[in-house]
Amino acid sequence: MELQRNRQKHNLRHSKLIRRILTESPTVKTVGLFFVFLLTALTADAPKAVKLSAPAQIYFRHFVEVFTPLVIANEKKGRSTKNFRWSAKNRDCAGLVRYVFREALSKPTPAFLNQYAELNRVAPPQDWKELSHALVTWQIKNNTAAELVQHARFIGKTVSRETVETGDLLYFESARLKIRHVMLVVRTQREVFLVYHTGDKRDELRIRTVADILKNNDAPWHPLRENPVFKGVLRPEFLN
Repeated sequence: MELQRNRQKHNLRHSKLIRRILTESPTVKTVGLFFVFLLTALTADAPKAVKLSAPAQIYFRHFVEVFTPLVIANEKKGRSTKNFRWSAKNRDCAGLVRYVFREALSKPTPAFLNQYAELNRVAPPQDWKELSHALVTWQIKNNTAAELVQHARFIGKTVSRETVETGDLLYFESARLKIRHVMLVVRTQREVFLVYHTGDKRDELRIRTVADILKNNDAPWHPLRENPVFKGVLRPEFLN
């Protein structure tokens, strides 16, 4: 109950932070969406996935809701990342998801909490073992957008506050267009935000509402049932 109360208490604050990022940050100008090419093939020798307990899932989603806007706020166009432990070679759409999930499933160090002070208000879980175990299984053979969705299950093709949760992934794929792309869902009390990395030389993080995405002229990136490039909403295997 304490975790749930803390999550509700901070939802409005984080929604306001996201809104400020949308209106002020130069790294989130709407220019179009880009993609990441598939580089490696998935092998099927990973250990069985772990399902987090209800308290651990509440912690994970609350962490993602607080941490993701902070990651975006730290970004400055044309300069190397200021974000803790996010290497330059890992900066693409799948790399963003891996980075956020890795930190959400890891016990934060004092140095990490010093950089992201807002996270001190996220009540920690009583036991870190299950999150650590989930991290181990999640990271195995999980380097590209296509591999990320192999570690998740299909939820549907409707994107709304009623159907998606923080931590869900939107997956886009087209052999004809040679694209594979993933977006991360961050949900607040009021809206559903989609967070992604452009995957190109601009090296930008962007955050959009679903309505913003639908206003974009690049129809292949619209999260709509009738869009054949949009493969649907997928939920990581460690979440209900």
